[in-house]
Amino acid sequence: MKKIVFWGVFIQICILIALVSSASMTREPISEGNLSDLNGKWKGWRTVSGGNYRTEMEIYNDTLPLKGKFIFYDLQRRKKLGQTVVLEFKQGMIKDNNLYIKEGQNYFELSLYKDDGKMKLEGDFDSIGINGIITLNKK
Repeated sequence: MKKIVFWGVFIQICILIALVSSASMTREPISEGNLSDLNGKWKGWRTVSGGNYRTEMEIYNDTLPLKGKFIFYDLQRRKKLGQTVVLEFKQGMIKDNNLYIKEGQNYFELSLYKDDGKMKLEGDFDSIGINGIITLNKK
């Protein structure tokens, strides 16, 4: 029971930290003029009902359509935790001033936030049968 309470409090603290950190950053509309900001490596977390899990993304180019990959660490598949899955994408687009990626049944819709030279992508995802929120910081 103590373990469950600890993890519940831990997850709430992580969510609170994410909310506070995004409050200080300014949302910036994504357009063809700032696609070069998205190019490169991003690291962060995906938050799902089971907790927070390490996630990386890399965008290879700065022209539409964007191409790259997501790396999901500690993925639970077929009742086995700890697997790593790489999801390549080739059709990253701009939709409603956000980065929109749809490959098969997987989709990601991420907003760009900037502050003091730091950048963050955050938004909703539904991938590999899992949905939640993803938060990635530019390396």
